[in-house]
Amino acid sequence: KCGITFGEYHCNICNLWMNTTKQPFHCEKCGICRVGGRENFVHCDQCDMCISRSTYNNHLCLKDKFKNSCPICFENMHTSRHAALDLPCGHAIHTHCFRKLAAFDYRCPICKKTVVNSDTMSRAWTERAREIQSQPMPADLARTVDIWCNDCEVKSEGRDWHFLGVQCPNCRSFNTAVENNVSRRGESTGGGGH
Repeated sequence: KCGITFGEYHCNICNLWMNTTKQPFHCEKCGICRVGGRENFVHCDQCDMCISRSTYNNHLCLKDKFKNSCPICFENMHTSRHAALDLPCGHAIHTHCFRKLAAFDYRCPICKKTVVNSDTMSRAWTERAREIQSQPMPADLARTVDIWCNDCEVKSEGRDWHFLGVQCPNCRSFNTAVENNVSRRGESTGGGGH
């Protein structure tokens, strides 16, 4: 025996050696070692992942959602050493990737639903509506559009288009996408025609 300690923790299954400061533990259901202390996690059979006890009761289950790659960095989230974040829509993303994304976008990169606090976004939508009201579109740019709301998943027809956005009449969100441009006379201009 050489007397050298390779690590305070050793897992024969994963062949992992490490010190115990990160509180490693092997999860039989995940099939790998995790860090953070076994007592702080609960394995969710539907998500197939260990979830923090502090968020377990409120997380949204989606089958194997953590067996996907992070939609930002594309690293496998199931085996990643980076913490994953459960978005309100139920999709998952690395916490550090979400922080980078939130600097310029407020939507889930997968389903495009708003993931920022609803009170915060409500104030932002109200301010956007005020900005649109104070800057009417010039007559030569005015048009009517059909929109799809990414938040409430409702299609709305005949909405006035504005370059700052088109508000959903159902949920008041500006997280919308133009599906069809309709002229003031009701003629379709959004297809493949001239």
